Amino acid sequence: MGSTDISLLPTRACHNCRKRRWKCDKSLPVCHKCLSAGTECLGYGKLFVWNHGVASRGKMMGKSFSEVTSMPVSKKEGQAQCDVVRDGSKAVQKRVGEPENVDKELDDTPQDTIDPPRPEAQPLTLHRPLTDPLLKDLTPNSRYYLFHFATQLCADMVTYDGPGQNPIRDLIPATSAHPLLLQIIVANSAFHVFNISRDPMSQSAYQQSQKPCLVAYYQAVSRFGGDGPLKSSYHDALIAKQHALSLLARGVAAVNVENIDLILVSILLFINYDLIESGKDKWKVHMEGARKLIDLLGTPAFMQHPMSKLRQCILSDFLVFSILGSTFTFSSSPRLIPSSIDLSPILAYAETNNYLSCPSPLLRIMLESFSLPCKPTPSSSDISAEVQKQVATLLQAALLFDPIEWSLNFQPASPFEDLEQRVRIASAHRSAVCIYLARVLPCNNPLLDAGSGSALVSLTGLAEDIVHHISYIQPGDTMFKSISWPLFLAGAECEDPAQREWIMNTLDAFYDVMYWGYINTVKKVLEAIWNCKAKAAAGADNCWVDDVKEMGTEILIA
Repeated sequence: MGSTDISLLPTRACHNCRKRRWKCDKSLPVCHKCLSAGTECLGYGKLFVWNHGVASRGKMMGKSFSEVTSMPVSKKEGQAQCDVVRDGSKAVQKRVGEPENVDKELDDTPQDTIDPPRPEAQPLTLHRPLTDPLLKDLTPNSRYYLFHFATQLCADMVTYDGPGQNPIRDLIPATSAHPLLLQIIVANSAFHVFNISRDPMSQSAYQQSQKPCLVAYYQAVSRFGGDGPLKSSYHDALIAKQHALSLLARGVAAVNVENIDLILVSILLFINYDLIESGKDKWKVHMEGARKLIDLLGTPAFMQHPMSKLRQCILSDFLVFSILGSTFTFSSSPRLIPSSIDLSPILAYAETNNYLSCPSPLLRIMLESFSLPCKPTPSSSDISAEVQKQVATLLQAALLFDPIEWSLNFQPASPFEDLEQRVRIASAHRSAVCIYLARVLPCNNPLLDAGSGSALVSLTGLAEDIVHHISYIQPGDTMFKSISWPLFLAGAECEDPAQREWIMNTLDAFYDVMYWGYINTVKKVLEAIWNCKAKAAAGADNCWVDDVKEMGTEILIA
């Protein structure tokens, strides 16, 4: 990030600190003194407030409507009570006896000359709550978690979160009628808040780049009446998850045409919960459960023609998770999507609005690798000529994928699409897919051995290519949320200490944007891989896939 322009820094205290005579730290975008006090910072610029009376000056100043209407009015005054105020080209009739719908601008009087504030007018008593019916039966914490999901989390689940582009967001109103959906959304949001709340807000007055997710959290908590991080978020997450598991068991037992998509999206949110927590182990159980329900979607009673946007989103997410989840297993998996369902709209959604943004031709190549007759382990020295031939064919297909040519026919998901970034992330995915396919083979296989004369790829060269392309994608860019899987594979293969340090720093930046716990797992796995490489004898046939398998955990990197 570039350095902050000193001319843009605040030259005086924020409005809250001026009023309370606090020493303001003049932080941007908000004052940390206000955040730590649990109040919303009103900023440093012009501020507008509502008058309490019918007028801001003169003898009507501070008087209520009832007081004004009860005052005797002379003929001359009555004539003056009606005048015409020009607002652009519109003439608006304004009566002195009506409350002004005009804001009064606070002046810039020095702090020590501000008059003591007059007593506040009595607040208006309302006889009915102004609560959205969607929220009226929720606890204050649950209301906040639903708000947090709507404003932050569900945007992380797609590439673009514009109107009509995020089927997960469109389901939020359904939480009032579907407790399962509500509870798993609350669980996701509460654990995400737990991750955020463990990262204290920096107290630097002139920090160059605040973490947007962290700033948004503190601002939102202050609006909801909170006094800082929600201390109960971890407990709230576990309780909501347990409720959701009980409701899921009942829902699966009574699945039908009407509720199957809702149950599937709830299972998808269980996998998202595991990614927010750590990305280890539990996600695979949910994937297997989803597979059985997805089989039903291929039967006539459950099929959709055409397929809804929600179902495209659900199936593309499951498909991507299924493919990426096989990074460490290299075992043949049952087909996730029944052959009776057309893959084309699912893959099209996956490459345009799934947040991993992997081009559909590369996804098809990885799906074809599932059909290898007998996948060997990477440490195995025995591999049949037939398997080697098929792997070579898949590798050549991946190498022939041209990201620039692909982008020419790409259907943008948003009018703000940056095709250059799409090409960069597609190029990184191409090299990552080549590593993914190559690691089916033993390290000494001729297709990988540079000294054999028949090597198709260089693993360290592929890692360098991934780092090169991702280096052009910065935090805040739309495609930044797509980097984790290719970046992990680059880290697993790279040998350069400087590249390793850059990868770790980039993963830290990624966590500061997303706050998903699986990123911390990725860092620990990479450190373990590098330690194993350091302990291995020079020239040893060391394979990181075997090292990860020995950890005994099923890891999802998405």
